[in-house]
Amino acid sequence: MIEAPARTILDVIAEFLAGKPGDEELLAYYLPRELQARIAFLLELNGEDELTCSEAEELDDLARADEFMSLLKVNTRVKLRNISEWL
Repeated sequence: MIEAPARTILDVIAEFLAGKPGDEELLAYYLPRELQARIAFLLELNGEDELTCSEAEELDDLARADEFMSLLKVNTRVKLRNISEWL
């Protein structure tokens, strides 16, 4: 079993964003391996219909955070494309 990390996904993302990453850093960002492993573990449990209520909530939080980061990356790509069109 892969234990829940001491830091939540929101902690990790907030710390990353607080470092004021550049556009390229943002686009290249991936979650730390321990969180990626936790997500894979929870998805496996979910597929086997064995999630506890707290694990289901954690998986929902992870999905929302992933959606947020994906949206942030899309917006960054659009911004960069618009900038390059002006050059």
